[in-house]
Amino acid sequence: MITICLLQVPEILPEAYWNHFLSQVSAERRAQASRFVRQADAYRSVLGEILTRVTLSKLTGLRPAELSFTRNSYGKPSLSHHSKLQFNVSHSGDWIALISGGADELGVDVEKIAPIDMQIAERFFSTSESQFLAAKPTEMQRETFYRLWTLKESYIKAVGMGLSIPLDSFAILPNEREDWHCKQAGTYLFLSQRLDDGHMLAACSAGGELPSEPEIITLEDLYTELV
Repeated sequence: MITICLLQVPEILPEAYWNHFLSQVSAERRAQASRFVRQADAYRSVLGEILTRVTLSKLTGLRPAELSFTRNSYGKPSLSHHSKLQFNVSHSGDWIALISGGADELGVDVEKIAPIDMQIAERFFSTSESQFLAAKPTEMQRETFYRLWTLKESYIKAVGMGLSIPLDSFAILPNEREDWHCKQAGTYLFLSQRLDDGHMLAACSAGGELPSEPEIITLEDLYTELV
């Protein structure tokens, strides 16, 4: 079964929590966290790995610290010894999102909604997507832009080939049932959801059914699983 887990990133993490979480991630992650200028970036990076480890440990039967990861040539992560178990993680702004479960390719993307130059759509979106966006009322264009952007990101993350797939080479648009659909992606399924006033979430599956609602995970949940 495919699940989507969401974790809200706090402005300040209790020191005991932070030190324990740091001790549970890879040395590479700890080194990366130490290089961030902004503490919020370090939080997102470390908590993204913690959420992944805790969630995947339940699916594999291994302890969180026993999990090891590898990446393909495009940077998509997978489990070293459970390569068929699918997962994908994303973080932006106040949220971290993790999709996992099943054997079908999965992708997830969360983005903070910020002011954007709509001309970017002409550069990265397909012609049909740009037309769809332009037809929206002005007050809806920013939300529509981020909905399309996160959907497209979730797809290329699921495929696992990164930006070697040009973003304007495929289109994700609503069909007659108002379901998001990509003609070039065949059987892929899509989900789009606004998390709050400032963030957009999208997910993609190569075949397995996506959940109707994500599961909210708390810091206390993660800490309890690790101690």
